[in-house]
Amino acid sequence: MSDTNGPDRGHSGKKDNAKREERLRSGQVDRPNPPPGEAWGIVGTLVGGGGFWGLVGFGVDRLFGFDALFFPIGLIVGVVAAIYLVIYRFGARR
Repeated sequence: MSDTNGPDRGHSGKKDNAKREERLRSGQVDRPNPPPGEAWGIVGTLVGGGGFWGLVGFGVDRLFGFDALFFPIGLIVGVVAAIYLVIYRFGARR
């Protein structure tokens, strides 16, 4: 009979439910700590998104002669897009 789980994984390769339930009751979590620098990645994404699209809006304002029409639109679009990226990249761990 062929073992698809590898030679060292036991009968099914799944964790024992009793041990898992005991860890959950004791407060131990299966997830490791977030990687170092993850908070700076979030801050950088938010600042970079708003900054980039704000500058694009500023350039469009100067190109077409508007005072301040596309600059705030660019800031809002950049921050919303950056929030989406932060949730997508750093949100749920798989």
